Amino acid sequence: MIHGRDQQGHDPSALKKTWIDTFKKGLESQKLSVPSDIDFVFPFYGDLLDQLIKEAADPRALNGVIAKGDIVSGELSFYYDLVNELAEQAGVTNAEISEHFNANYKERGVLNWEWVQSILKVLDLSSGMGNFSVRKFTYDVFVYLTVPAIRKKINEFVLSAFDEGPCIVVGHSLGSVVAYDVLQNNSFLNVKKYVTIGSPLGVKAVRSKLTTPLVMPECIENGWYNAYDERDFVALKPLDERNFNVEPPVVNSNHVKNQTDNRHGIEGYLNDAIVAKEIYDAMGGS
Repeated sequence: MIHGRDQQGHDPSALKKTWIDTFKKGLESQKLSVPSDIDFVFPFYGDLLDQLIKEAADPRALNGVIAKGDIVSGELSFYYDLVNELAEQAGVTNAEISEHFNANYKERGVLNWEWVQSILKVLDLSSGMGNFSVRKFTYDVFVYLTVPAIRKKINEFVLSAFDEGPCIVVGHSLGSVVAYDVLQNNSFLNVKKYVTIGSPLGVKAVRSKLTTPLVMPECIENGWYNAYDERDFVALKPLDERNFNVEPPVVNSNHVKNQTDNRHGIEGYLNDAIVAKEIYDAMGGS
């Protein structure tokens, strides 16, 4: 079970229990229960990611937005493309952004971080995701994907939780990106199925920073299932031939009606009967 961002400072045992209890609720709605021979593994990387991001934030960032000129242009371009893609998907207009743009000129180029900050302000106001911060989410994704040392340490930590036995991998939010990176680069793993929920892997700016060509990880035996709520601001797009073209293709389902305030919370995904049944079937349940 690979969690997403913003888990720092939480009790790993309590978070793991939330995941398990929520999954069990999804099964109980179908009068099913977890097979007795299943172990749950929860590699908690939240504190490590938070520490690494804080180290990267000085002098690379200012108030959660990259400081002008401090990072090479390729990384700046990635962050700019990421927030613009989110804005486009959300239907945010230039007029709305301009209301939060205080500079004396309206150059919207890659190095204009006043404009990027304005986009983030509008997204945070219009996303309908409650206390979820698009600003923080995009920055964490940006740092993970563009700072090789951070990506390497997080991946190594998650990989260390695997053993030689068969497993089902469930990745949520940023965790789906981390898990994909780990699975893609470690063909010796024994993964019966990969399940992603609330995944941003369909975002062009995200997948552009992954190893190419995109592939179905060799270690996955019985396919990849991706579920999302179309109101989930993070999931955005299905992992289909347009957005994440791999063979065999990812099975996508947009049926989820995530009941959490931000439409992205793990509790609104794992308690879904269809998602829970996909994981249950992969466990060999009957």
